Amino acid sequence: MTLSKLTEKNSNCLLGKKICCVEKSIAYLEEFCGKYDVLGRISYIVDTNRRNLGHFIFHGKEIEVVHISYLIREALEETAIVITSDYYREVFEDIVTVLGENAPDITIYYFANRETEFEDYYREKYADVPLDNIIVFRSGPHASSYVKGMDFSDNARALFEYALKSGMNHTYELIWFVKNPEEFEGYGNVENVSFLSFDWSVSEKPAEREAYYRALCLAKYIFFTDAYGFARNCRKDQIRVQLWHGCGFKTRVNFVRCEKRYEYTTVISDLYADIHTDIYGLRKEQVLVTGYAKQDWLFHSDRDDVTKLHIPYAEKYIFWLPTFRSTERKLAQLNEYALESETGLPIVNTKNQLMELNTYLEKENIVLVVKLHPFQDRKEVFCEGCSNIHLIENEEMVEKDVPINRLLGHADALISDYSSAAVDYMLLDRPIAFMLEDVEEYERSRGFVFENIREWLPGKEIFCFEDMCKFVKEVADRQDATMQKRRALKQKMHRFGDDQSCRRILEALQITV
Repeated sequence: MTLSKLTEKNSNCLLGKKICCVEKSIAYLEEFCGKYDVLGRISYIVDTNRRNLGHFIFHGKEIEVVHISYLIREALEETAIVITSDYYREVFEDIVTVLGENAPDITIYYFANRETEFEDYYREKYADVPLDNIIVFRSGPHASSYVKGMDFSDNARALFEYALKSGMNHTYELIWFVKNPEEFEGYGNVENVSFLSFDWSVSEKPAEREAYYRALCLAKYIFFTDAYGFARNCRKDQIRVQLWHGCGFKTRVNFVRCEKRYEYTTVISDLYADIHTDIYGLRKEQVLVTGYAKQDWLFHSDRDDVTKLHIPYAEKYIFWLPTFRSTERKLAQLNEYALESETGLPIVNTKNQLMELNTYLEKENIVLVVKLHPFQDRKEVFCEGCSNIHLIENEEMVEKDVPINRLLGHADALISDYSSAAVDYMLLDRPIAFMLEDVEEYERSRGFVFENIREWLPGKEIFCFEDMCKFVKEVADRQDATMQKRRALKQKMHRFGDDQSCRRILEALQITV
């Protein structure tokens, strides 16, 4: 079997044959069918992801998605197999594996969408050019799920700031891929630092495409938090590092092997090295136990951040980071279910409970800071009229340029549910509580990386409003009922407990100033 790019010149290979697409991608199908007018002849789609299996309607046509093993039973000489995926080389290897040694001598085609067409051109252009001293950074999800601020945040940003502080920009060109480069004009005078738009990968302007692909094709190191598809066809001498969001409790929604999609990922302990090896399909040597870059922020909180966000002065602060349950844009991979609550918050379900809680907080001179998830729909949350409950939205933190882990350094206690922020916060050795009123439903809908999840939660369990009030009282009275459990779990869940994670990451990769 051979892999060949589908072009206008060889597209007659589709004539007189039924078409099998490999991998379900609506975006790819739109471009494929638009360019070659083949919708009527697509018989089915094969996919390795069992979550995609079944029937769906595309432009009025019902198409069935079956497992890739279905190819074994097909008359392949009568079928045109077309890969509709960014990872066409990886998918081709899957096809070869499935069909085995006795497969007929056929050609498997891949359809290059607009971005892949551009990338193929620039990859070939730069194929023999030596890599340059370039480090690329990117954070946030895929461009189609863009949320303002997430493209310059998290572990990637923390590592970038450390690199600047260490003077690495005198040795390396530090390049960020963001949505809108004009938002970062404040870095315009910083030596060897530039911001390019990730939308330039398909820009109609040659100069923008050239800038983008020069960085992507010639960077020695590429760091990203979350989305990694943009770096899918890197050279073997380029090093891609998945910094990820955090080591938490929730399992992965969709299993895809990442062994070939990046060279390394970072974690916080040997325990999580084993977990991430399993849920991301990695080899052990790909997992670097360094701590997370953004954990360094916890130890360097800035009082100005509290002032910028207009958080009222109080004797104590409790931060509450509820995992979102619904979002205005209804992102399919992220919605588990919506809360039925007058307030839009878990546990504190009624407005009367909210006012009762506020009264007690006011009495004890405590401010409860509620930080919404970036995808949370603010319109569904009610906190009006509460003097000691302060709501912070993602947009405000972006506008004021306040990273959440730097802000958490001011928290005297944390309320979470299943967020990795609670695992980060353990490093400060302060009280933590967990909202568990929906733990069984969450386990059914999403799942956890630990069996017996309650044994792995380093804090107090909150199942009802009364439990919430008791935890607030404990904080007010300087009690720390779950300190011993938290400290015991910290020994398992963290290898380090300092502000040196960025340094360790660079040292592990042998990146020097």
